Amino acid sequence: MKKTSQIISAAMTLALGILFVILKADVVRICLAVLGAALIVVGILDLIKINVVSGVIKAVLGVAVLVVGNLLVDVALIILGIVLLIYGILELIKRVLSVKGERLWAFILGLISPAVCIVASVFLITSRGTAITWTVLVAGIFLIVNGVLALIGALGSKN
Repeated sequence: MKKTSQIISAAMTLALGILFVILKADVVRICLAVLGAALIVVGILDLIKINVVSGVIKAVLGVAVLVVGNLLVDVALIILGIVLLIYGILELIKRVLSVKGERLWAFILGLISPAVCIVASVFLITSRGTAITWTVLVAGIFLIVNGVLALIGALGSKN
């Protein structure tokens, strides 16, 4: 990749990370609105090209995303929380049943992962808005760090 492309890519990653940190949970709402609008526009373009079935499906999906997009995100988070809770409980049971011959510190360390899964699942199920905010915030921080590191790498490269 050329140096100019690397700098532009790093700057865009950095800008996206800053937007994530500033907008937090609004990022999901904005993404849903953009996705819904894009589906409607693509659907209309398909209808203009006389591709009726594809156009109608895309337009209907776009309207559905605009109308019930937040509900879909909430349902997805609840399902993810339930799956994570089941996984955490099953993993905890497995760890407790396999305690024979294990050292105490290894047993305690083995309980950390299932405990984190269970706590995270409860957090996802009960506080979806906060979970989204924290997820977007952490993603934004990672994007900022990635963008800064990519920018440093691009400025230091000889290409």
